[in-house]
Amino acid sequence: MQSTKASFRVCGQVLVTALLCVATASYSTADVNDDQGSDGRGPQKYLIITASTYNNSTPLNQFIDAKTAQGFNVSTYSVPSGTSRTTIKDYILDLWGTPDAPKFILLVGDTDGSSSTSTTIPHWSGGASKHAPTDLPYACMDAGDDWHPDICVGRFSVRDVGTLADVVEKSLYVEAGDYPDPDYTTRGAFLANSGTCGMAEPTHDWVIENYFVPNGYEGIKLYARDGAGTSDVTNAINYGCLWAVYYGHSSASGWWEPSFNQSNVENLSNTGLYGVVFSFSCNVGNYTNSECFGETWLREADKGAAAVIFPSGYIYWGSQEAWEPSTILEHSFYRAFLENDIWQVGPAWKTALYHFEVDFTGSTDIERNFFELYNLMGDPSLALPHTPSPMQVSPNEGLLSEGPQGGPFTPDSITYDLSNNADYSIDYEVTHESADWVTLSGNLSGTLPPSGTAHVTVEINSNADDLPNGGYNDTVYFTNLTDHVGDATRNVVLAIGVPELQYEWTFDSNPGWSTQGLWAFGQPTGGGGQYGYSDPTSGHTGPYVYGYNLNGDYENYLSERHLTTTAIDCSDLTRVSMKFWRRLGVEQPAYDHTSLKVSNDGSSWETLWSNSSEITDSSWQLQEFDIASVANNQPTVYIRWTMGTTDSSWQYCGWNIDDVEIWGIGAPPCFGDLDGDGDVDLGDLSQLLAHYGMTSGATYEDGDLDEDGDVDLSDLSALLAVYGTTCP
Repeated sequence: MQSTKASFRVCGQVLVTALLCVATASYSTADVNDDQGSDGRGPQKYLIITASTYNNSTPLNQFIDAKTAQGFNVSTYSVPSGTSRTTIKDYILDLWGTPDAPKFILLVGDTDGSSSTSTTIPHWSGGASKHAPTDLPYACMDAGDDWHPDICVGRFSVRDVGTLADVVEKSLYVEAGDYPDPDYTTRGAFLANSGTCGMAEPTHDWVIENYFVPNGYEGIKLYARDGAGTSDVTNAINYGCLWAVYYGHSSASGWWEPSFNQSNVENLSNTGLYGVVFSFSCNVGNYTNSECFGETWLREADKGAAAVIFPSGYIYWGSQEAWEPSTILEHSFYRAFLENDIWQVGPAWKTALYHFEVDFTGSTDIERNFFELYNLMGDPSLALPHTPSPMQVSPNEGLLSEGPQGGPFTPDSITYDLSNNADYSIDYEVTHESADWVTLSGNLSGTLPPSGTAHVTVEINSNADDLPNGGYNDTVYFTNLTDHVGDATRNVVLAIGVPELQYEWTFDSNPGWSTQGLWAFGQPTGGGGQYGYSDPTSGHTGPYVYGYNLNGDYENYLSERHLTTTAIDCSDLTRVSMKFWRRLGVEQPAYDHTSLKVSNDGSSWETLWSNSSEITDSSWQLQEFDIASVANNQPTVYIRWTMGTTDSSWQYCGWNIDDVEIWGIGAPPCFGDLDGDGDVDLGDLSQLLAHYGMTSGATYEDGDLDEDGDVDLSDLSALLAVYGTTCP
């Protein structure tokens, strides 16, 4: 019984994490379509952020006219030279939450650092351990250290108007639909390097077997171990492929094996057969270079690709475990297109990232690095050509429901529409896995004639009212019994319980946490501020804080110095998160560093946050972090704030923290366990009998199980009904 419950909790943890990721930030076709067609075109807001050179240029105006004709509501922000990335993001934040909030953002221009020039739009430095050059913060609209995108962002990474014209022409050509070989839309090239510890080839094979073959697509295998080389890659791309994916080793100038570099792209002849190129390899998308490999694919006129999704730095490699995130992300990418039926590149990529976060069970730092490493170069609204599956199921999202123990749960149902796009009839059935809290109703089986439709409702039923706090899931299967083309699944996820405050430290007194260097508990003196702002003179509430050097700035040449909590018992908690208030000053991470980490053993640490830019807080700032993947059900959780390393100049005030809180959902009490020893036995019966006959003022611990204020026969009967229970 103990091990079963433990397994349930692990499962519940993953499910609730999935719910949080998908329900709060993920893409759904219904959301983007706004009642438009399946390509997603419609009245969505499309924001173009352009360097001044390209504003009102002929190619950019051509692109705007085309997007407007497709139904997008396009606006343009021309960025003056010298504008910081923070100013640009503030412009986006001012639109967020208003009717003008964009669903798509296109950055027009290459990048040269943290501020704009007449031809460039600045990038960011990622907050995870790799500090990857990234456009991700332009898409993240939540307060605090957010790295989950709310907006689909792409970049036309060009240096001059002529190159912009070439990129625009390819992008619009893909959407125009008049191709030299229409069958190119059903092909994909899969390149595998032989130095991936045996991971590349099975990853590609799995995608081809599970997504390409069932949907009538052709996967062209270009595996180095089988002798594939440069000419084979050239021939496949010139033949025409809607997708090309490489898995292996590389540099900023090209893929290593099969070898394919910038000069090879320049010599392609795939005019009119442009697709999306994807790479699980190092540095090929490092757009801080004058022209990286990914930019060559994008920039070449009448050849190359219409969109590129490449990493801007080093990924993980060297062992099967290190390559595993790349495998999961490749699965997720094709799942978004060929299972979720999302055909706009930006929304498909955004959905793939959230699939990856749910399916990857490693560290949060690795997850965040993958979110930050991969940048989309191309139009984020680009709609790829495709042939609809014979059987289609909409909407694409599952039923994601939550509520307190006992209900109600919101939303409590979802209705799916099945349609037959084939010119022949299809026999179908709809089933679900096994959860007794899920009910299916409607047209659960039958025959769909050409253009026929059916409707199925998935509902959370009253059995869910009896479930304890935790995460639960089920799967609904939509099966094409005729030829299985278009078979689909939809997840049903139920999260029960509302996080509550479990621990708090207001620092009215010293909690005795571990300190190194100049970390100390006490009242800050308002000192420091050689750069940025000085320390505060009191806490967020009350006089005291934990701070690094309560009397001034941090030192130069500082190695890492930690403030570490004592062990926090989260053994009965799920959906664990932390909150605290900070006043922080630190130079940009090229020079000085700060970080926040979490551990469940005091030795292995996962980075929750590190500074991705200069920080100069002038007031107290609330910080919130999800630590569920590390802290759920763990008895020894530690939080660590780190100051350092620092360089030889420019000192700031460093950390000041106050009002630290741990939030989570507590395990439901074991009914009848009056003495709290983990089971219902003679001790609990004796405790109830000692208070039997009380007529008022009785507590639960006295034996008042029905909580009506007395201890009587109904309480005794309730306890006897669970007597002998061992609590999970």
